[in-house]
Amino acid sequence: MIAERRFQSPLGSVRASYPDSSGTAVVVTTHPAGGVLGGDQLDVGVELAEDARATLLDQGATQAYRGSPACRQTVLRVADGAVLEHLPHHVIPFAGSSLALETRFELGATGTLLAWDALAAGRVARGERFAFERLSSRTVLLRSGLPVVRDGMELEGGGEPFEGFSYLGAVHVAAPLDLAPLADEIHEALTGGRSVLASASAPVKGALVVRILCDGAPELYESFGRVRALARRELGLAKAPRIA
Repeated sequence: MIAERRFQSPLGSVRASYPDSSGTAVVVTTHPAGGVLGGDQLDVGVELAEDARATLLDQGATQAYRGSPACRQTVLRVADGAVLEHLPHHVIPFAGSSLALETRFELGATGTLLAWDALAAGRVARGERFAFERLSSRTVLLRSGLPVVRDGMELEGGGEPFEGFSYLGAVHVAAPLDLAPLADEIHEALTGGRSVLASASAPVKGALVVRILCDGAPELYESFGRVRALARRELGLAKAPRIA
């Protein structure tokens, strides 16, 4: 159950539902502005108690608007035995925008995490590619207070840092298991397509990282869906319910 929900403008309401009998809360965060405005300093925090289960979504792609530098910081805490899926939509940086994204996962000794994030080259349907001023993304994953994964990128506008692709996605899985066999399975499932370039690896025991480059949003979310289905099976979770 959701013990507490609160929000403050410019972030909007937090909605929760229980779409199946597993007791997993599906939590949707909203943002009435539809994106991050220049100068915004946004903070998002989620805490799962022991043995809790939640899937955290947002209302749609995050648009980063032109303006002074903005920042969004997200801290998610997952206690022992708890399971969190963090599945936000991708970020679309508009021309002239400057955005720093910082995400920190703090897991207990037996907490489980499945999280993804993604960046677009810009408003690609309008031919706008890498026209932002600056875009940075940092992800830190800790277990029992010790760093397991430090991941990130920092881009200046211009050029083609995605080597001609329009979307860059990443998936992080953490569990008290050997995830190397899952990494091999995901790598096999994602490779071979012309419009998707992907890889998966388990750099340390209990952690898995996937990288995805693709041409379009449909290919991105199809790849994410494959990874999620394989990961949920390996983690002993039921098939994910359909979310309207």
